[in-house]
Amino acid sequence: MEPAIAGSGGHCATLAAACRLVEFGLGEAEAFEILKSWNLTHCQPAWSEAELAHKLADAYRRTTPRQEFATARQGAPQWHPLTSPSPAVKRPSLPVLQPGTAAELAQLAELRGLGREGVALASAKGLLRFGDYRGHRAWFILDTSGRVAQARRLDGVPWADGVKAWTLAGSQGTWPIGIGEAADFPIVALCEGGADLLAACHFITAEERELEVAPVAMLGGCARIHAEALPLFAGKRVRIFPHLDDTGDAAVERWTAQLSEAGAAVDHFTLAVRRADGEPVKDFNDLAAIHADDFEEHRCLWTLFP
Repeated sequence: MEPAIAGSGGHCATLAAACRLVEFGLGEAEAFEILKSWNLTHCQPAWSEAELAHKLADAYRRTTPRQEFATARQGAPQWHPLTSPSPAVKRPSLPVLQPGTAAELAQLAELRGLGREGVALASAKGLLRFGDYRGHRAWFILDTSGRVAQARRLDGVPWADGVKAWTLAGSQGTWPIGIGEAADFPIVALCEGGADLLAACHFITAEERELEVAPVAMLGGCARIHAEALPLFAGKRVRIFPHLDDTGDAAVERWTAQLSEAGAAVDHFTLAVRRADGEPVKDFNDLAAIHADDFEEHRCLWTLFP
């Protein structure tokens, strides 16, 4: 479906996407999850959940399932999110990607203020790749599910549109990146955004917890965790590392409820300290920039991972 851009027919484009979900014979709950994922990658600016619910309700009033769509969907084979791709889910189209050279890993580590070992861990797990995108060298956050990918410029400059992180069209923005790779790990560090995913890898290597803790990231604090990913958290200890703002607070409440219901043991980590430059810590990546003396002082009060 075409993107929904404010001032350029965004309302009609969003309604058209909602109607297409109805035409496929989806129930309201399933349709709403897909529409929310599409909203994160195709709508500028993104709609609120209340606005999306209103448009979906309007779609159910305006249209009905189409037999050819419903028949095709009913005849589709059963699938598992980690063992076979869903025939009904669009995947992002990726450029040619590589694990990254030693120089690129070092450049990214310096750009984010992180240790090279942590960035290398993200690459080794398949969560970090490098490639050319929109005319620039970029680093990509993604996983083996093929459901979602997000790109940032390696030089640290925002894209021409003023956007720091570009989620590729076709991505499922509600999919938690890295949850498939976390299958054999008892502990999950759930972060908000690709930069914090790298930070999680940084601290996992610093704490020497590579065999216990798996980094997982949601692309934004406004999203709900995809329903098909929730069973993959069952039986795990999950510690959420939210951004220190209202969106992060809301994400903690939302994700804790979802994960607890799915059978995970959940808590969250909050640190109100200042970086070495005096600015307050606002996210997990910022935590790497606090003064070493302050970091050691606070270690007697908390541990990063369960």
